[in-house]
Amino acid sequence: MKKLLVIFIACFFIGSVYCQNIQVGAVGGINISFAYAIQTGTVFHGTPGFRYALGGYMDIELPYEKFSFHPSLLFSRESYKPDVYGDKTSVRISYFTLPLPIMYHSNLMDKKLDFGFGPYLAYAISGKYVYRGETTKIEFGSDKTKDDGKPLDIGLDFQALYEFQENISFGVRFDLGLKQLSDYQDTKINTRNVSITCNYFLWASSKKAAKK
Repeated sequence: MKKLLVIFIACFFIGSVYCQNIQVGAVGGINISFAYAIQTGTVFHGTPGFRYALGGYMDIELPYEKFSFHPSLLFSRESYKPDVYGDKTSVRISYFTLPLPIMYHSNLMDKKLDFGFGPYLAYAISGKYVYRGETTKIEFGSDKTKDDGKPLDIGLDFQALYEFQENISFGVRFDLGLKQLSDYQDTKINTRNVSITCNYFLWASSKKAAKK
């Protein structure tokens, strides 16, 4: 978690020093989460879970026309209900998530529609699952003898943002987890998450119009 916060703060100071325009805002939204899970050749299907994400974002102007750097730091609650050999299992995990996309400010829809792509980092701080009525805490770590999964998730972040008003934009974000999170050799788990967000502009380092 400390590493994610350091990266986010570093982005702010680097942007403040080297860029003429940097904007800061708040973001919140709904998470629709699921996962790709397979064990010894068996793929587990399930039902996506609905939770939420809250945090802040920056939009840092780049020296290339129509591009900006758009990091966010989010507290993200995610859930999923896989069908484990006929039994529905409810899994809930809390993350600190750091998307790091480069945004392209297109000319579509009167220059109000933007697209983003980049990596993301997420660190699990707590979690639990309910199996056959029994609630169990998820242990995160790298010790295969006692831990259930790895805390650090890494993947790709895809975004689309639409500027609804000068200070408000709505967005959709898809996180594709690439890192294998299970500590068990016969099990592979990769996360998937869709977020529907609302961004509210708070402050800018210049008089440039608010932009997402």
